[in-house]
Amino acid sequence: MKHNLDLENFFPYQFSILAQQMSEYIAKIYREQYGLSRFEWRVMAAIAQTPDITAKEIIQVTRLDKMQVSRAIAKLSDNGYLNQQTSKMDKRSSTLSLSDVGTSLYGDIVPKVKEQEALLLSNLSDNEREAFLTITKKLSAKIEAP
Repeated sequence: MKHNLDLENFFPYQFSILAQQMSEYIAKIYREQYGLSRFEWRVMAAIAQTPDITAKEIIQVTRLDKMQVSRAIAKLSDNGYLNQQTSKMDKRSSTLSLSDVGTSLYGDIVPKVKEQEALLLSNLSDNEREAFLTITKKLSAKIEAP
């Protein structure tokens, strides 16, 4: 067949496999040691990076869908990891920040996931790491371009 797709050499396929593998590789830490789902961790990281963020903004930053973000916020709130306040700009929405317990948990996890990242990238040279990040950002920008 002339139009066969060779998945082994089809970049989008290989990249999605790599992304899933990396996600699982890092998830071992926050899932096994702290009981957080991938979505809860992403939401927590987004809130840590941008305190007083809204759920709508988290959706934009994390690329998770509304239901995934909503469930993660509910679970993180139930566990006492988040503070929610009515937004000063829009009384219909809430802003989110990490509670003291959430900040402490995040502070415990970050060094471990960064160590796991370093281990993952340890067989790449500094130039390869920099090139990979540059290429990834370029591809993302190309996809986002109208």
